[in-house]
Amino acid sequence: MMLVDARTCIAVALTLALTYTGLGRPLPFATDAPIAFAAGLLVFAAYLYLFRTLVRLPFALVITAQRARYAYRKYGLDRRESLRDGFVRGFLDTRRWTVGPLALIDRLAVIGLTVLATLPGLGLLLVRLGGMVGIALLIMLYLLRGRFALLVDEHTNGVLTQQGTSLPFLRTHD
Repeated sequence: MMLVDARTCIAVALTLALTYTGLGRPLPFATDAPIAFAAGLLVFAAYLYLFRTLVRLPFALVITAQRARYAYRKYGLDRRESLRDGFVRGFLDTRRWTVGPLALIDRLAVIGLTVLATLPGLGLLLVRLGGMVGIALLIMLYLLRGRFALLVDEHTNGVLTQQGTSLPFLRTHD
């Protein structure tokens, strides 16, 4: 189980190499000592997780509202049940971020957030502050759900996993 897939790691590494060598910007983590490097890399990964989640959030909320309206009209569910259906099918379903225009938005966000992290001054502040909030979010997710996935899904080496919802009667795959 990993929080990011290998392709995302390679894209981030290439972007960091480009900004470091091509633009002369500093890396957003220390590279002088192994412990400082590991801690900085974890904070940077948490920063990317938090801001990727924040980029995905408006889209997920719109999809949730659309799915809730659809469930209300099509299945005749009441407001609360249709909102639950929209939440499970629209908000928790992260497959939609792997294809189509949402995948392009997500990939551009990863590259943009990586470039933003290399800005002198502002990038270091964003990475440290966002990284600490991201670590707190990941710990809360682990405590509440038992996994680290909310809008950014965990990758399990190609194995399809259950979404982790407590609604076994609701078929979440269309």
